[in-house]
Amino acid sequence: MKTLYLDGCAELEVRLDGPALRVRRPQHADGQYPLPRISRVVSIGRVHWTLQALEACLREHKPVAVLDSRGRFVRLLFRSPQHSYGLARHLGELLAVPRFRARYEHWYRTAERTAMTATLRRLDIRCVGLHPDRAWQLACLRQFQLWGFRTGSCHRYLLGLAAAQIASALAILGLPKDPEFWMREEYRLFTDLLALERWQQLALLERALATLPQQPSRRELTTAFEAASADRERRIAAWRKRMLLAMMGLARNPNRPAPCSSRSPAGGSAKFPLNLSKARRTASTCITNAGRIPFGSRRSLRTSVRILRAYLSYDWRVYESDGKA
Repeated sequence: MKTLYLDGCAELEVRLDGPALRVRRPQHADGQYPLPRISRVVSIGRVHWTLQALEACLREHKPVAVLDSRGRFVRLLFRSPQHSYGLARHLGELLAVPRFRARYEHWYRTAERTAMTATLRRLDIRCVGLHPDRAWQLACLRQFQLWGFRTGSCHRYLLGLAAAQIASALAILGLPKDPEFWMREEYRLFTDLLALERWQQLALLERALATLPQQPSRRELTTAFEAASADRERRIAAWRKRMLLAMMGLARNPNRPAPCSSRSPAGGSAKFPLNLSKARRTASTCITNAGRIPFGSRRSLRTSVRILRAYLSYDWRVYESDGKA
C-alpha cells in the first residue's frame, strides 16, 4: 500500500466514488485511487473533502494527515481499529514518572547525538561539542553555500511530511487522533521522534539536491520522501522499541554488562545476565516480577509488566518480529 499525497497548490476536491477516492482539480483529468491500496493520506493546503470521502477513510482506518499550505503539520484525522492496544499512551504514562523520565532523557540525548554525528560526518561538518540546534544551523548554512539557495522551505516541507508519518504511526498504537488531546508527555514523544528524524531528512535533501539541476519542487521532494518511506517506518519502530526498553532498564549497555541476581525455586541464589531475550521471556511468562524486573510491587506503574506485555503482544509481533529493526 502507498501513501496518497494531495497537494492543494491548485485547489483540489476529494469525493467518494464507490470503493475509491476521486480527486478533481481544474483543467486536469480526475484521479481515482482505490482505498484498499492506500495506507494513509497526506492533505497539503487547499484540499476540499466531501463528508462521504472523509468518512470512508475513517471507516477503513486510513489516517488523514493535514498540513497547511507551507507544509507544516496541523492535525491528524483517524479512527483507531478496535484491536489497538494503546501502547503509545502507555509510553506517555511512563514519561510522567520521574524514574522512567530520567532514563528516557538519557536515551534521547544519546540517540540524538548519534543521529546528528552520523549525518554531519557524511556532510563533512565537524560537530564535536556542538549543541544540536547550532549544528543544524551550520548544516543549513553549508547547504546554502554549496547549492546557492536557502533550504529552509525544503526542510519545513520534509519535516511536515515526516510529522504526518510519525503521528500516523503513533495513532495506530493508541495515541488520540487529535493532537489537542495529547498529554504533555505524549506530545513530547512526538516532537522528540521528529527531532531525531530531522537529521535523516537533512541527508535526504542533500541526496536530492545532488541529483537535481535546480531547487527541487514539492513534487520532487515528495517523490524522494516516499521512496524512503518504508525505511522510515522501520526506523520509527526501532526508536520506539529502544526507548521503551531503555525506560524500563532493559537496554543492554555494552560497556558495563551488569548481572542481575534472583532467587531460584529451591531457595538458592542464581545469577544470570540481563539480556533482552531473557527479559522478554520473563515478562511474558511470569505472573509476578519474580525479582527479575526490579521496578516495585506488582500492579503498580513502576513494575511496567503490563506495558511490556502490551509491547510483546502487539508491537514486537507486528513490527519487529523479523529482527531487522
